[in-house]
Amino acid sequence: MGWPVTARLMAALLVLGSCGAGLPDDLDGYESRCARMNASPIPTYPGDPHAGTKNVYACNVDPIALRANSRPFADGTLIVKESVRQGEAFVWLVATARKQGGAWRWDEYTRNFSDEGFRRILAGQSVCTGCHVKAQSADWIYTAFSAP
Repeated sequence: MGWPVTARLMAALLVLGSCGAGLPDDLDGYESRCARMNASPIPTYPGDPHAGTKNVYACNVDPIALRANSRPFADGTLIVKESVRQGEAFVWLVATARKQGGAWRWDEYTRNFSDEGFRRILAGQSVCTGCHVKAQSADWIYTAFSAP
C-alpha cells in the first residue's frame, strides 16, 4: 500500500517549500539601508502569525513621508518584517510586502537554524491579505513609524 493522498501531498509541499532560492537580492543589507519603523522591538502576542520579537523596516520610502506616517505608501515601497523567536538569537522569519501597481505582494521566508539559508514559504496571497485587511485603512500595513 502507498501513503494516503494527504500524506503524499504534505510531503510534496515540504519538499517544494524547502527548495526556495533564499532571500531576494534586494533584501541584502535591509537592516542598515532601510528605515526601522518601530522604536523598540514589537513583542509576540497570542495568535501571532509571525511569532517572536519583531522589527519592521521601510525601504524605498521618502523619509519625511515615513516619519509623518503618510499613507498610502508609494509604488516601489518594500516593507520588511523580521522575527526572532524567544530564546534564540537569530532571525527565523522575514516577511515582505512590496507595493507595485497600487497593490501589495506578500512573501515570507523562514529557516530553522542560524547557519541555514532562508526558504520561501509557499502560501497564497490571501493568507496575508486575510490578516492585513484589518489594517486596510492604513494601506494594509499595521506598523506606524515610531522610531526616534
